[in-house]
Amino acid sequence: MKKLLLVVALGGIAFGGYSYANYYMGKEARKDVDKQLLQFHAQTGVDVRYGELKTDLFTQSISLGDVTVNDPEGNHIADVASIDMQGFSPVKVSDYSRLAINDLTFKGVALEGMQELNGEKIDLVTEFKYSEANGDADAKTVINAGKIADIKFDFAMTNSQQLMALSEQLNEMAQQADSGQPNLQQQLALQSQLMTAMTTIMPKSMSFELKNNGKLKGMIERLVAEQGMTFEQFQMQAQQQLSMSPAPARLREAALGFIDGTEQFKVSVSLPEGTSVAQINQKMMTMMGDPEELANFFNLEATGN
Repeated sequence: MKKLLLVVALGGIAFGGYSYANYYMGKEARKDVDKQLLQFHAQTGVDVRYGELKTDLFTQSISLGDVTVNDPEGNHIADVASIDMQGFSPVKVSDYSRLAINDLTFKGVALEGMQELNGEKIDLVTEFKYSEANGDADAKTVINAGKIADIKFDFAMTNSQQLMALSEQLNEMAQQADSGQPNLQQQLALQSQLMTAMTTIMPKSMSFELKNNGKLKGMIERLVAEQGMTFEQFQMQAQQQLSMSPAPARLREAALGFIDGTEQFKVSVSLPEGTSVAQINQKMMTMMGDPEELANFFNLEATGN
């Protein structure tokens, strides 16, 4: 019985410590979030406010609830049920981070010219995984736009350690600037190094997918009609333009298939192992006159219907 009481007591102490740490983390998180939102408002004029903030020490996550967005003129343009953030750090690139925007609905003037979005709840999830050991990085984004469309985008690369390290330094400098200690010369030098580092990363693969959930074709038809064309005229114009395009045949055929059916469009590429951005740029210059050879180099796959 004494052992059981000891376990219960230790559990209570641990939970109490966790609760206090979670409370303290919540207070600090609120300060950081409020600071970021004030900066965003100062830069854009857009006013973002939240009704509640929750934190979880175990998952290092922050959740904002009952979010409202007003444009610079004070118009209420959007509501968001919740925004969940996990793994984000102002000083270091995390091995895993996730952002989820749940039940975004546009309001008022934001719906002008996009009435198909009226009443639709939009969800966005983006995940980022990074390994400092080998420089592997994977980014995935999924958007569900209600009855309009689903969108997926994936990107994978390696040899990104230098790029990530410079990003961390740039973030640290940005924080110093916020504290009234800007060093513009160092920031410009780092930005130049960042551009150079981008040429050394080695992309592995990329894919994009667009899927009609029911209302996409109707939205395209309306947008085309606003340009003074019928959908059939738009299809004919697209066919003519694509026939003269230097794009690879497989990509043209996929685009034509999607324009005809407006149901789904997929495109993906995968690069030869160990190929840097700088080498890709060189290959593209040498293969510019042969789109089919370029498509083979990128292992381009595309479908549309």
